[in-house]
Amino acid sequence: MSSDYKLHQPSDNTDTRIAVRNKLSDRIKQRRRKETLNTEAHVRELIRDAEGAIVGDDEITERTEELLEELHLYLWHDPERKATAAGDDTLPADARYRFKQIHRRFTDGQDIEPTTWFETLVAVAKGLGYVEAFTDLTQYAPVRLETLDESGRQSNVETATSIGRRRIGADDAADLEDRTVEITHSSCDHILAVALPRSGKDSTITSIGMNLWKEHNYSYFSILDDGRMETPMLSIPNDEQAIRDNLERMGQDPEAFDAEVFVPAMDGIPAHLPSNFKPFTIGIDDLTPHLILRLAGITKSDANTEQRIKQALDKTLERTGEVTELVSRLQVYAEEMDATIEWTEKHDSKAGDGAVKTKSVQYHMDAEDALNKAAQRLAHLAGEGLVASPRAETNIDMASVIANQEQAAVLCCNFLTQGQEALKYTIMDLWLRLIYKARDQNSRLPRVCLEIRELKNIAPSKLADVRYKDTIKTLRQTIFFISTQGGSRRILMLGSTQKLNDVYKPVRSNMATKILLRLGEEEIETLDRSYNFSHEQMDQLSEFNIGQGMILAGGDAYWPIEFRGAPCGLGLGDRHWLDRYGIAWGARVRESEYDGWRSNHGDCAYWVDLTENTVVTDDSVPEVGTWHLLPEDFAGDPEPEAIDQDAIDAALERRRDYPVKSDLSLRPTGFGDRQRELSLQQQDRDTTLSEVVDRHNIPEAVAPWLSKEAPTREQLVETCRAIDEHDELTKQSEIAEHIGWTRSTLATHLRKSESLEKCVTKNGKYYELTPIGKRAAEVKWKVVMEELK
Repeated sequence: MSSDYKLHQPSDNTDTRIAVRNKLSDRIKQRRRKETLNTEAHVRELIRDAEGAIVGDDEITERTEELLEELHLYLWHDPERKATAAGDDTLPADARYRFKQIHRRFTDGQDIEPTTWFETLVAVAKGLGYVEAFTDLTQYAPVRLETLDESGRQSNVETATSIGRRRIGADDAADLEDRTVEITHSSCDHILAVALPRSGKDSTITSIGMNLWKEHNYSYFSILDDGRMETPMLSIPNDEQAIRDNLERMGQDPEAFDAEVFVPAMDGIPAHLPSNFKPFTIGIDDLTPHLILRLAGITKSDANTEQRIKQALDKTLERTGEVTELVSRLQVYAEEMDATIEWTEKHDSKAGDGAVKTKSVQYHMDAEDALNKAAQRLAHLAGEGLVASPRAETNIDMASVIANQEQAAVLCCNFLTQGQEALKYTIMDLWLRLIYKARDQNSRLPRVCLEIRELKNIAPSKLADVRYKDTIKTLRQTIFFISTQGGSRRILMLGSTQKLNDVYKPVRSNMATKILLRLGEEEIETLDRSYNFSHEQMDQLSEFNIGQGMILAGGDAYWPIEFRGAPCGLGLGDRHWLDRYGIAWGARVRESEYDGWRSNHGDCAYWVDLTENTVVTDDSVPEVGTWHLLPEDFAGDPEPEAIDQDAIDAALERRRDYPVKSDLSLRPTGFGDRQRELSLQQQDRDTTLSEVVDRHNIPEAVAPWLSKEAPTREQLVETCRAIDEHDELTKQSEIAEHIGWTRSTLATHLRKSESLEKCVTKNGKYYELTPIGKRAAEVKWKVVMEELK
């Protein structure tokens, strides 16, 4: 054979003699293993048939003794039984003794009572490992996620925890290792679960996501909640009995994510929320021209448009960084104008010193309506509280959220007020774009698992069936983009839907792994047109119970599989989400007015209201939904005055059924009575907001006052001047006496960064102005406002 062909031929890695011996050895091991598996399968079949004969199966009753004799001999001659007799304790002593007694009678030809004989043989079969449980003779192979062990993508376990188990018939001689199913995710292939309502699809994708987060070093994001507060339940252990039973069968316990729940810092946030809820805004420094256009619902643009936006954004960030300035600049740049581009070139010279010349070119830019739309949208979002300056403390840093792999991130837009429903889709779009941007710019960040329940709601196949068509269309395009480009950025989508065809076809086609759970007849026929199921597969799909299903991946189908339920909490339509949070945290919660609280606990000396951690000693009763504790919950029967934070924490921890990783204690949000004001006006081209700020030396921290309503701005200035004029103000109520605000309104503005937080401080006993506050008191605000008219 020529050398050219020889290069392509197989070769042994060892000497021929060693290669032959190794291959023969492997073949012999395989043959013996196959014989062992066949024997084990036959024994299980004999047990099943003997059971039927004993209980009166007409077809085999007459063979009862024959079946028991054959089963007896297989077990007696099992090589492992002799090892057991030699000292191994896998076979219980009483079963070993009874087996020997029966064998002695068997060899003597004596009659043996069938039921007693069968019980002993089953006990021996269990001890020798032929069966695990007599009540279920079938075997199960684990279903796992692929374990990664390559540079930049390592799992933190050697053997992944199972997310399900594959059923193998009792008479099947298959090796469990050969039937084990591994779901690949090295390339972040997206996964889509399809099932009827309440059939386990959301539970299944959440279960898979937990393993990706816990064992394979993914950062976990859940971004879509339909308003029922389902996704924040990631923070509590699962509290459904059916799923707890499922977890017990899998040898696992309920387990919560350590999760942060991000809520837009807008009107509608309740006065109190669990501590793991975190209000957020989006700083304009995180926006790009493309993102700004997407916010405005513009999906098509040219380079000129994006360049104008970039210039407005760069100039704003160089100066005040305020949203008001960016809006003003966008409105100015939207108008028709002449533009000049300058650049420098280095030319050779006779002296050899390389002269530098500056060149320029002028061109005319037509008016651009897209910039006006972008300005209007930004103004609206700033007014709603979503978009803020780069200095806002609530700004979300998506790269840091991804890097914080220890905590899952949940986007919750369920507190948006009436009329803002469409805004939640815009927020989702922003999050998805920011996640992609962060992973695209820094591949050292952890991989991202993106869980989206009911994917059809944001990537529908038909836009005619949805509200807010323009917003959904923009969001659907982002989902499509991630479905095609996300894998290369190591973003893995986990989606669920009731019907496959309800999801936008370009999206569902890019989700390589499908999980089919309990389906209706119509949906099975629809899927059959795409996957050409066999008759056996069709029959199986129609017989699945809740939580059972089939995996389609890599051109193969794996079934029947019992999937693990989500270890963390899921949505429950009959119980309030906050009640479940409290119970998981260890609190008592009144879930109904008819719970008999007064008759059961009315004689208690006190109860503890966990909203403010106050001890209640009067005859009042906790209102429905109130988190509380009773005297019996505390160690040592303490008096009311002895109840402190340490005692409360210890009582809550004792009452928890399972560990909780996040801090779920209630705390004030500061948003319950918030009033947000923002007024935006287009500035003259010769007098922009930033120029006025510079000319009057207005500190950046108080520049937002220019955009507030006149009465609010006047009271802010009056507050600074009152504190400047009175040296001995010790209480907020004393300050309020000199201005037109109540104490509570003043307190609200003292906490707000865009109001008085950076202007006023308390030096020991007395209130005083910071340098910023002193300058704010000195500015001639009437002159400033006249210039801005």
